[in-house]
Amino acid sequence: MYLYLMRHAEAVDPGTDGAQSDSARALTEKGRRQSRRMGTALRRLGVEPDLILTSSLARAVETGRLVGEELDADAPQRALDELAPSGGAEAAWQALRRQQGTSVLVVGHLPSIARLAGWLLGCGDGEPLHFHKGSLAALHGDGNARNPAFEVEWLLAPGTVKRLAARGTHGEERS
Repeated sequence: MYLYLMRHAEAVDPGTDGAQSDSARALTEKGRRQSRRMGTALRRLGVEPDLILTSSLARAVETGRLVGEELDADAPQRALDELAPSGGAEAAWQALRRQQGTSVLVVGHLPSIARLAGWLLGCGDGEPLHFHKGSLAALHGDGNARNPAFEVEWLLAPGTVKRLAARGTHGEERS
């Protein structure tokens, strides 16, 4: 099973742009660019998720939608309460397992997405990976295990993706 764990892209501050609650915070224009770039990078890497799972908070739903659009993925997108910022790692894993995907993009928040990564990597509640806004970690492991054993394949930060997007397909700088 491949899991692509992503922290939502940059969102507006509470109380701005009509976001009266934390759950209603949409992405900023920068966040929308981060999401689209990540989708483009994933497409170039050959990532084809069969499912996109997000928390139900607006910024995670929007991040998942924009990444999926850039991937040109026909993957269904679903929101899971277990992916909320305060969600527990084991509960999130059990919810993910019930979805039966073999290549799944998961969009969440801190601290829960980092704790999920730590739990999948065998670090308990530790947070061995730092997720900047818009970062994505690719993990591979046994998706059928009750106590999973995943490994990190790679980690992409939005700044790296932005620098790669500024280069042409053969490594030359774009003008």
